[in-house]
Formats: sequence, structure tokens, C-alpha cells
Amino acid sequence: MGLSKSDFVKNLLKDKSINAQQREKVVELVARDFVNSEEVLNKIAKDVEDIKNGMSLKPEEVIKIHEVKNEGIKSGLGKLKSEQKNAPEPNPKHVADFMSLFNQRDGLKYLTHDYDENSEFNIDKFLISANEVFKEKTKKDKLNIPQSLWRIVKRFAFDSKQTEWTSISEDYKKPMPITIGWATKELRDWSKQNQLHPIRNEDYKKIINDFKRITRIESPNLNTLIDATLESTFEKEIENFDIKKIDLSKADFYSHVGFLKTAFETIFEEIKRRSDSPQKKKITIKYERSISDDGYYLRKIVITHHKSAPNKELEVLLKEWQEKGSMGKIKEKLRGYCHWSVETMIEGAPTRVDILRENKAIEYGHIKCDPDGFKHILTFYYK
Repeated sequence: MGLSKSDFVKNLLKDKSINAQQREKVVELVARDFVNSEEVLNKIAKDVEDIKNGMSLKPEEVIKIHEVKNEGIKSGLGKLKSEQKNAPEPNPKHVADFMSLFNQRDGLKYLTHDYDENSEFNIDKFLISANEVFKEKTKKDKLNIPQSLWRIVKRFAFDSKQTEWTSISEDYKKPMPITIGWATKELRDWSKQNQLHPIRNEDYKKIINDFKRITRIESPNLNTLIDATLESTFEKEIENFDIKKIDLSKADFYSHVGFLKTAFETIFEEIKRRSDSPQKKKITIKYERSISDDGYYLRKIVITHHKSAPNKELEVLLKEWQEKGSMGKIKEKLRGYCHWSVETMIEGAPTRVDILRENKAIEYGHIKCDPDGFKHILTFYYK
């Protein structure tokens, strides 16, 4: 009889020949498969804990390491890699669809808003209903959101036992571990005793705001985030740069704000590294709004490093920008949250390269306007 999914994962985690990066990929790939099975999740959690503590499992559950290597691991990893390669790309439009549930009464609204119905707040009844919405909307054939977003919402709202999750500080300068959420016993007890939404408690209101801050940029916080990132990246050298910010205080969109900050830091580090002349010390950061043909509100952040352009051939750049170096790091942090293009002069021609777009494959083409440097265009969606 073949191995079950949970046993297969368990044996992968046991095998010492599997490195940390591969283990992380395995967990990410199977997590969504197990989201609706609390029994399987609990079994895996216990088995992983047993492995960590060096305890032996039941004889029928144990497979010798060399047998796993020879019969299961290679083919299993190959299958997982194939599934990862063929998996649909997380979709920024689906992020907009999913996060719009936080504005819908029959969705997830009351996870972050006070209860405004004509009845007393029943926390258990609400969480059961909201969890059903969450599970239904994040099924494989529904909304394809990034695993990192799914994980934050799950830990904030729907853990059966509260686990730690991470927000970002109010000044946007550092990550902030959070150990309280809707699964916290004290929070639930307070809500039951008072028959009130937790947001009526100042301590729990702060936790809800921590969740909102890591998943949404609201006016005027993009300006605060950009200032914090510029300060940490350029330090005292910022005085040597001409930095123009346009309409940043108007920004309102959803993202993983911690990942977005890392992407900004990497963009600014590249600008700093390439600013080897006075002409290359001008930066413009602009926020733009429009509406797409399919009904989404478009939220664009355009970062222009003036008078800068790459000196490599287009073919070389296309290969490097897939996954390598700084551009690969930016791509990984933005993947699933926004679409990302660059416009610049390449081999003497004004060129636009769509690095993150509707389809996985990178696309490029010549454009009519002079980009006046190296321009990053981040396009977020909002409903």
C-alpha cells in the first residue's frame, strides 16, 4: 500500500539529506492541501514534534532512510517540483478579491471592524461562520492568494490554538512578533463575558490594528513606510540625493507590508549602488490611481532612478531578472501581491520588461516614451 500524503511528508522531514530550503518548500506545497483537515494537521504536528525530540514513531509508520531515498524521496521531490512548476501563480487580483471580504458583512468584515448588527456579539458563532468563508474562498479552485497571506490570516483569526504571527511596528522600522489573536483564551473569554467585539477592548483593538498594518497600506502610511526605508538604506548619504515624492499620502491598497518593505529596500540599495555620479542622484517616487478594464482599481507605485540604465544586453538581462540577485529577491517578495514592470534604455532602445504579470513568462517590448532612467512600476489591485 502506498504512503499517505501526511506520512510521505513526515518521512521527507525526517530525512537528513533534505536541506532546510527543501523542507520549507515541502511544507509550503502541502500546507494548502491540509487546510481543511484538522485531524491531519494535528497528526503531522505531533509527528514533527516527535521527530524534533528524537522520539521513535510506531513501527508501521517508520521507513528506513535508505528505502525512502531509493524508493520515495527522489520521485517524491521530483513530483513536488513538478507540481510547484505547474502550480498557478498567486494572483494579485485574487488578493484584491480576498481582502474585499474584510468589507463584507457575510465575509470576514468583523475580524477587523466592530460588530454593527442588531444583536449581541457571539464570538464562537461568528468565528465558525467566518472560518467557513475563509476555507471556502481559499480552496484550490477559488482564490489563489500567496501562502504568506493565507498564513497570516489563519494565525491571526482561525488557529485552534494561538500561534505567533508577525506584524510591523507603527513606524514601519522593524518586524513585530505577535502572540495574541482570535484564538487567545483571554480574548475569547473577555468577548463572551461582555458580549462585545474584541475591538471594544483597547488591548485587543491594538492587535487588530497590528493585523491591518501588515496586510494593508492606508492613507497616509505609504509615506511613512517609504521614509523609514529610505532612512535605513541610505543613512547619512540621503543628504546627497534629490528625492521627490508625489501623492504617496493618498495610497490605499493591500499587500504583505513586511515583504513590500524588503522589496523597497532592495530597490533603493540597487539605486544607491548605481549612483556613481551627481547626475544619478535623483529619485522620484510617485503614487498613481486608475481603473482597469475588468473593474479593479489600479494602485501604482512608480520609482524612477533618473539617468540610470543597465549596460548589459537584453538577452542577458532577461535571464538574470528571472530569479537572480537583487531583481530575483524583489520578484520573490512581490510575487502574488502585485504586478511588476521595469522601463529603461536597453541596447539604446526604450524598453519595457514585465517581470511579474498575469502569466508566468517574462515579457518585453519597445516603448515610445523615454523612461528617463530606470523605472520600477508596481501595480496593485483593489476592490
